[in-house]
Amino acid sequence: MAAQVLKRGQAVVWVPPRSVGERQFAAAPVLLAMLPSAVSEQVGGAASAAGHPVTVFGSASNARYVRVSLDALPALKQVTLVFDARDVNLLRVVVPPLSPARLQQALPNLVEDLLLQDAQSCAYAIGPRESDSQQRLVAAIDRGWLEFVVGAFERRGIRVQAAWPAQLALPIGPGQVTLACLHDGLALRTQSNDGIGWSAGADAESRTEAIVCALDAVGACAPTAETVERRRIAVFVEDGSWQAPALKAAARAGIDVDVRALAFPLDSPVDLLSARSGTAARRWLADVDWRAWRLPAAAAAASVVVALLGLNLHWARLAGESDRLHASIEQRYRDAFPGTQVIVDPMLQMQRQVASLRARAGQSGPDDFVPLLARFSQALGGQAIDAMASVEFREGRLRVRFQPGFFEARAARESLVRAGQQLGLSVRFDADREPTAAVALLR
Repeated sequence: MAAQVLKRGQAVVWVPPRSVGERQFAAAPVLLAMLPSAVSEQVGGAASAAGHPVTVFGSASNARYVRVSLDALPALKQVTLVFDARDVNLLRVVVPPLSPARLQQALPNLVEDLLLQDAQSCAYAIGPRESDSQQRLVAAIDRGWLEFVVGAFERRGIRVQAAWPAQLALPIGPGQVTLACLHDGLALRTQSNDGIGWSAGADAESRTEAIVCALDAVGACAPTAETVERRRIAVFVEDGSWQAPALKAAARAGIDVDVRALAFPLDSPVDLLSARSGTAARRWLADVDWRAWRLPAAAAAASVVVALLGLNLHWARLAGESDRLHASIEQRYRDAFPGTQVIVDPMLQMQRQVASLRARAGQSGPDDFVPLLARFSQALGGQAIDAMASVEFREGRLRVRFQPGFFEARAARESLVRAGQQLGLSVRFDADREPTAAVALLR
């Protein structure tokens, strides 16, 4: 953006502060976007929220500012983001000679005494080294907010080519202080590599007081060492509602101000995109607003608990019913055979006892050789005499080998299986080309 000319498909977006953007980033008109003039006319948001006209100062005459929501942005290919100065903390840190990857790991420990926020939750972009010391400029921003904003544009297919702190994107000259008034806040650039953010409020009196306090905090109200003349400060305003507070604050601070429309941002010495680390999956997880999923997650967890509780209650009921059935079967076995001392499997023991009684009485059971063979002959029908080559009986099963030419086709075998099932028999052929089959009672 050094040429200060916007091509079609490009834009510069001043991001609102995190306190506002987290609540209404997508649907509310909280973005201040610089778009090419032809595109901005189509968007139709060429006025600020207060109704004052928004224009562009400087050589970017082919562009204009519009206040829009993320959903209302036109089709863009790439965008430069300017993060609110209140969300970026510029630090001076003496860093050891480490590789970039190790330096990123060490930075939270180096700056934790300089931050009120948890240092591990911040992302750090390293700027140029100070010429007269071993200190480096480090820009700290909440990692979740950075990923949230950048990810919101990337998911819409817009490439984010740069992300700058607002206080370092303002034009500044040697020995000057530059002030920008937008998003109900202030951005001050006091040096080429230094600046602060300040909250201002929405009413004129609060803005006046905030401008005076911010200028006094950076020493802009005092005359310079080279001259005792009144200082003159460039003030860039989002819209006309800032002009009266800026002039009133200048009169109260004893300085002169040059009020101008918000300028085209200059290349910052720090790019916050360099603070992004990890894989795309990790960045996606950091981008997720987990607070919005608290209620669905609680409902899902409650559903899982209720389902597990229901399954356990149903299992307990079935287990009790199984115990009652097992006790009933065992009691019936004891009633039928009172002399039994040990009962392990009452069903199997009952079958053996009945088979033993039947054998003592000279009767055959349904799974004996003759009854089983007779029932299988009924399944074979008229070809029973010629079809079987040999029959072997063992443990209540028949092993039948068929004559060549019988039951070789699949249809014939399936017909025999169905006929056996109708008579209570299980007929299973060994393989497609094997002329043998196992015959047993259906259990």
